[in-house]
Amino acid sequence: MKRRIILSTAMLLTVSLSACTPAPDHETNDPHADHGPMHEIEASPEQVQIDEWNPQISAEAKQTVTKAAEAYARPDLDQSAWFKALAPFLSQSARTTFQQTSNLNIASTSVVKVHEPVQGASPAIATVSVQTNATTLKFMLSRADGQWMVEKITSNS
Repeated sequence: MKRRIILSTAMLLTVSLSACTPAPDHETNDPHADHGPMHEIEASPEQVQIDEWNPQISAEAKQTVTKAAEAYARPDLDQSAWFKALAPFLSQSARTTFQQTSNLNIASTSVVKVHEPVQGASPAIATVSVQTNATTLKFMLSRADGQWMVEKITSNS
């Protein structure tokens, strides 16, 4: 009898604990389902959707970078106007960074060529090189809520 009570208690405990374990959102046999550390570290906290990479997604990334690069390459504006023009293209973490950046040190004043986006570790990450009159800029983007946002801008001067 004592053994039956212990076994019943153990089974009840096992069932109770397994009910507390969260079920995976989706099961997949895709070995690339884990989109790697780049996605987890660099993507915006707002990231909720990962689209498949396709020509439309690529074109949207290029359009976002074109507008962001044109707003970025404006050292002639005062700091407030420069940031206000650039901010709509930036993720929240990038806004924090660029809010403290002086545009007076930016050598670029015009965009010469925006290269084709390159998919990152997931379809929600992309990099785009932009040739300006002074240097080549590299934009890192993440796709959040169906929209590309600039995470980083680096210069290859």
